[in-house]
Amino acid sequence: MLSPLSTPTVVERLTGTSRLVLRPPEAADARAFRELLSDPANRRFEPGGREASERLEHWRMLWTRDGLGPWAVGLREQPALGAIGFGGLSRERIGGVMALQLEFHFLSDFWGRGYAAEMSLAALALAFDGLHVTAVQALLAPGNTAARKTLERVGLRLTGSVADHPGEAASLLYEINAAQYAAHPHKQPEATPFGA
Repeated sequence: MLSPLSTPTVVERLTGTSRLVLRPPEAADARAFRELLSDPANRRFEPGGREASERLEHWRMLWTRDGLGPWAVGLREQPALGAIGFGGLSRERIGGVMALQLEFHFLSDFWGRGYAAEMSLAALALAFDGLHVTAVQALLAPGNTAARKTLERVGLRLTGSVADHPGEAASLLYEINAAQYAAHPHKQPEATPFGA
């Protein structure tokens, strides 16, 4: 069982990394999220389910309910671009059990630059160093090789699969626990160009 989040101020203090601005999503981010989900490169890996507006509202509800949820991710040096992606941590049911889930989704124009790994490292530091959780999990479409490499570079390991979308291939289940996190280097891995 996942315990209640007891330190929302830790979450509130995390506003970004050296290159990224991390903030709760806003209603105005719906356009960027619709663009992300309609991008043919992203559509290959996005399961069916909630529409963009429903998903964004779900994430906003998570921030209200838990004080934690996926961030809207922007570039520190180019704030006028707005959100270039979304990702972070949320409390979700995975395989019938509540877990802290890591996810990331970026516009394909920004793939291969290390932004997903950078955001993921910030999320893992928040989870283990700030919130003191015991494990973080992630679900991926089996064919999303680039995202698999990103998760592995930041320390998550494949532990199984979960049939979470009826009629579709089972999602791959990745996990990292507190001991694995402590043993893994916490530095930004080099970006891997998409397709490498």
